[in-house]
Amino acid sequence: GPSAARTMLGVAMPGIAPLHAGAAAAPRPEPRPDGAPGPYGGVELGATAASIPREWSPSAAHPGAPAARARRQRDGDLRLAAPAAPPASPRRALIVVGAAGVLALGAVIFAVLWPSAPPLTARARADGDGREGVEITCATCPDGTTVTVGQARAITTSHVAQVPLAAPLVVGDNRLQVAIDRPGTGRDETLGVNVPLGYRIRPDLETLQGERPAIQIVVEAQAGTAVTLGGKPVALAGGRALETVDVTEGVTGLADEVTTLSRQVPYSVTPKEGAAEQGMVNVSVSVVPLHLDAPGPTAVIDGKTFILAGRTLKGADVLAAGRPIQVRADGTFAQVMNVSSVGATQIEVRARLANMAPRITRIDVRRVESLETAAREFVAKSPLGYADVAKGPAAVAGKPVLVGGEVVDVRRQNHQSVILLDVASAFGCKSAGPGATACHVRLVQGADNDAKPGDALRAYGRVTRAYAVPGRADLPEVWVDFTLKGLR
Repeated sequence: GPSAARTMLGVAMPGIAPLHAGAAAAPRPEPRPDGAPGPYGGVELGATAASIPREWSPSAAHPGAPAARARRQRDGDLRLAAPAAPPASPRRALIVVGAAGVLALGAVIFAVLWPSAPPLTARARADGDGREGVEITCATCPDGTTVTVGQARAITTSHVAQVPLAAPLVVGDNRLQVAIDRPGTGRDETLGVNVPLGYRIRPDLETLQGERPAIQIVVEAQAGTAVTLGGKPVALAGGRALETVDVTEGVTGLADEVTTLSRQVPYSVTPKEGAAEQGMVNVSVSVVPLHLDAPGPTAVIDGKTFILAGRTLKGADVLAAGRPIQVRADGTFAQVMNVSSVGATQIEVRARLANMAPRITRIDVRRVESLETAAREFVAKSPLGYADVAKGPAAVAGKPVLVGGEVVDVRRQNHQSVILLDVASAFGCKSAGPGATACHVRLVQGADNDAKPGDALRAYGRVTRAYAVPGRADLPEVWVDFTLKGLR
């Protein structure tokens, strides 16, 4: 499956290139279900790329030979950098100068023998899923040439092969052997290449499953490299650093569909010898959906239990108060939850799935000894009436409201009750006489309400929105904490 995140690679030196709930379960390690979106992290790869004459091989390479001049190039998410080499000691200077003279002569002969582009270049790259590899460009390799690095291989297209690597490149020099197998009777050969890597910056999404979901930015760089993330200096210890980006707020709240959590963190890398490079760590990861039918964001009960019901993505886990509850194959769930004593409590509900960010919501449940007593306390806080809500629900969304009247219709599904209430004049309805427009309110309660058409009912709750009804005016919608029979 796709990698959890993609990687930024850089070069900083020259080179050749509830009730009855069971124990908490860990996030599933298996791949995500088909069709479920997965995470994505921005990629920037850097490598010093240089020409390799066909006759060059690891056995013939001289350790003191200078590197060919690096070329700086940006291609999509690619960054290349080739800072100047550090000053040589006086004793080594003679060796370097001598080698440079040989190199200059070799370059003249090379130009005569190879008037066109050099036959082979190599640079560090990552594929669309964030897997690190080496991009081999071979000017003399026709399409269909097999390029092998270690146990990994790829086929050239337009003289380019993207060879995946079994293990990530190390920060520093990476000496690799590249085997070229041209199709048919074409010449086969093995060449040596050095791919230097000055730094690596990658997002780590494992911490998304922590108590406070977070994204970690992992930085690896050579000694003496200065790194900043989000404009702040990063302290490297042993060439490595971790920066944590808390994303709890970004995954908190209900959502019926899969959403996307995105973060962009600018970075700057300045090697000990060379110019600074700037870039952006781009992270985009899908968030598990979570919908609750019951009990809703707030609820008042006079019993010991309530039903937690809702739905999430197929294959996802749901935890309530830190304990897993059973989720059906279609992603729906319904669990009896226990409230052991009178008083207010907050319960965290979390949906999670491997390779996705979790979805978190919190519900406030208050257990009381008497709903009548709770009603008197509610009225003492001067809640809104129907007249206040009818002017415009959006302007008073979230505020407490008390409405009462006759039940017109009731519909129940998955432990949620939707009630159409005709508000009585005593509760703010000003309509009167034949043909007058009824004062209807849509009540939504996260519980199995036993009300039926014709019943007199009082509802205590909070204004949510204006509910659109085709062919008529919008209805004020109220999320109900609790109801009582009768109008007084």
